[in-house]
Amino acid sequence: MSDSNHDGKALQDQAQTMKSDWNDRARENAKWFINTVKLQQTDDEFDETGRPEVERFVLADVVLTKNREFKKERLLEIGCGIGRMTTHLSRFFAEVAGTDVSGEMIRQGRERLRDLSNVSLHETSGVDFSNLPSDYFDIIFSVYVFQHVPTTDVIYSNIRDACRVLKPGGLFKFQTCSITHPEYLQMEKNTWAGASFSESDIRRAASDNGVRLVSILGLGTQYCWTILNKPPVELAGRSGQTAEPKIEFFSRSDSPHERSIPNKGDYAFLTLIVSGFDHRIVDANSMTVEFGDGNFLPCYTGWLGAEYEEAMKAAGRDDIDSLTQINIGIPPGYPTGKINVRVRYLNNPASEPVALELIEAPADPPKITLVSNDFDGGVDVYAQGDKSRFRVFAAGMDESASPDNVRVIVGDQTITPVSVSFIPGNAVYMAVSQMPGQILPGEYEVKIKFLDLVSESARIRIL
Repeated sequence: MSDSNHDGKALQDQAQTMKSDWNDRARENAKWFINTVKLQQTDDEFDETGRPEVERFVLADVVLTKNREFKKERLLEIGCGIGRMTTHLSRFFAEVAGTDVSGEMIRQGRERLRDLSNVSLHETSGVDFSNLPSDYFDIIFSVYVFQHVPTTDVIYSNIRDACRVLKPGGLFKFQTCSITHPEYLQMEKNTWAGASFSESDIRRAASDNGVRLVSILGLGTQYCWTILNKPPVELAGRSGQTAEPKIEFFSRSDSPHERSIPNKGDYAFLTLIVSGFDHRIVDANSMTVEFGDGNFLPCYTGWLGAEYEEAMKAAGRDDIDSLTQINIGIPPGYPTGKINVRVRYLNNPASEPVALELIEAPADPPKITLVSNDFDGGVDVYAQGDKSRFRVFAAGMDESASPDNVRVIVGDQTITPVSVSFIPGNAVYMAVSQMPGQILPGEYEVKIKFLDLVSESARIRIL
């Protein structure tokens, strides 16, 4: 048997396992396995959880929405399940196709969405979209799907064929797990805790398939977002460099008014506004940012965001469309002080440098990612009974975290957790606590304190 045939059989075997496992889950409780917020959910409760996610992940994404008319466009949703988000997507797009490896999910989804005339649902092999036409979809979207795929080969195969069905000029936004914690990497992967798709995997998937890597956000976490762009036919063969490169402006990525950048932490991101490039052609694989003597690849390359458009217009620039925005995380290990930064396209000469000031980073507080009960894992937390024992999941703590230095704050009540443990599958820490007897049902703010650092609040409703 040839290597290619052997690889193909391995992919098909993995896909068959995915299909079998997700068919079983769909028969047992499709809503729970798709949306683990509550063991028993009505259709309305289930569907309502999809609405804010469509708004946040699709409608509010400035890269997806730039210069587009969704009402005239076709969208493909990879991993549609029984249509939790599909039903909302159908309101904004001319045509929505949903795919899933599970035929049972598709069967239930077709029944639920039978009255939506612009929606079609398709069972797929799990490794490709062979029943869908090439160059057809304007937008492809996937979330909470590839994190359940057990191997990077299957993820790569899906991305490759998604690029085939994507229309030239179209955008493909997808979420993968990219946890790099050693405990997670050593775990046996399956159709629930899937493979980690690394930065190098993402960059290779883009370059191998001839698409632009527009952005990567959330590297090292369970929720890493990538946006790919299939170049329009009219740009084929054209160079991404149009003139001598120049850095026109730079700032901290979250604020055009902040010129100094922390050398690590959540705010250690630099934005460069550069001229001399065509932002429709260059991408996060073809541009290089030089920090001193080191060369690094950016996490975003494309048109200017709204804040930077305003900043450049305020500076008197009337050539916004000729400018390119580049975002990059400050590479690890750089000390505070001044450092020269340049940009370069492919192997062309670099720009003249700008002097960047790196400053000491403040300590980052923990971040709550989820609050759930400790009985069945749902988000329905009660003041009394089995579901009054609850879990707070938080990123931003370390191996020293324990009941001795972690506190959970519910309203004005400070609670010492029963246990604190690291959860490799999510790369977060979990503090398990018992709801105090004096807590009454109602709306509360929950915070977590680690050492002297307190998280921002998460709002929960205690039943």
